[in-house]
Amino acid sequence: MINKHLGLLMGLFLFSLVFLGLVVYDKESRLTEKDYILIDAFFENVKPQCVGRFVVDIPIPFNNMNDNQVFIDDFKIESKFIYPPAFKQRIELREQELRNGKTSEKNAPVLKEIIQLPNGKGVIFDRNKSGSDDSYRILEAHVYTELIAFVITVNIRDFSDKKYEKKKIDFLARGFSEIQANDKPTKLVAMQSLISRLSGRKNEDIPVDKGVCIPNGFIVDDGNKHKEIISFTYENDDFILGFRSDNTAIGSDDTLFNRSPQINEAMSLAKKNTIKKEKLSLNGIPSLEWLMVGKQNKQEDNDMFEFILYSNEKIADSQKPLLYIGLNNADKNTQYSQWQMVEIWDRIVGSLRYKPNGF
Repeated sequence: MINKHLGLLMGLFLFSLVFLGLVVYDKESRLTEKDYILIDAFFENVKPQCVGRFVVDIPIPFNNMNDNQVFIDDFKIESKFIYPPAFKQRIELREQELRNGKTSEKNAPVLKEIIQLPNGKGVIFDRNKSGSDDSYRILEAHVYTELIAFVITVNIRDFSDKKYEKKKIDFLARGFSEIQANDKPTKLVAMQSLISRLSGRKNEDIPVDKGVCIPNGFIVDDGNKHKEIISFTYENDDFILGFRSDNTAIGSDDTLFNRSPQINEAMSLAKKNTIKKEKLSLNGIPSLEWLMVGKQNKQEDNDMFEFILYSNEKIADSQKPLLYIGLNNADKNTQYSQWQMVEIWDRIVGSLRYKPNGF
């Protein structure tokens, strides 16, 4: 009778955990010594990676992909490792392309101005924006530092030409200012400030200065608040691992677990199941994770893993950026089993911490 009651109580306890969204799992009992040997080999060499204002340890077999995205305020930043002759050629070819660009007589020429950066660091092109008249243009900076080529772009508005006099009057009548009617000067100053604080780096180099890490680069803080939305993507033959840091998000109760009804419905339609769902504190960073498994669309025999984690969701602000981490093998036939994947994930997210002197 006692055993029967204990079994009933245990069953109710487990049910309550599942009901509350705390899925119980026992990874250790499912992994063998061979599993650990395989995973230990994968983690034999790791490199710390600086992502925004966070640091995480990434196994060397991962490669950083080229689809990283960086937005600092209104500026979009792209980066690539190249040698000096290639950068020089890139600028020359781009200038020639812009000079030869076709546009209407009204909007000609495409290339309005070339601004040289100090110390041979690069140039800024003031150019037309495709599909728009030349009152709306783009500042396009090509910057070279520490073997990294950066391309920085920002949209500008310029009603200073006499042909836009009526448009400017209408614009000002709607409550906008003279500065807003021609924001090239202010955005050019902001761009030059950003460039002065930008340096190239290897992604495994963790800067000690106060500032934010971007792919292949680092931006030193200037004491002002800036919007920072930064994405890093890593890939190997088995899966893709992505990070997105966003300091514009404001913390709320709209958390991963509070979205459970919608997520469960979507999982049901996609025939996915929960492997693990936990509340974590990763080196003091509050986080929620949800690990799912289903079947690949093209290969029904292959498992598709989708692991997601959100950090700082409830408390996010400019000093505690929202961080998303995702891992999946949507189009890859991974060699790893479910519980091996969970162990790999646990080790990666378990290394998450804030960058020293990050704030």
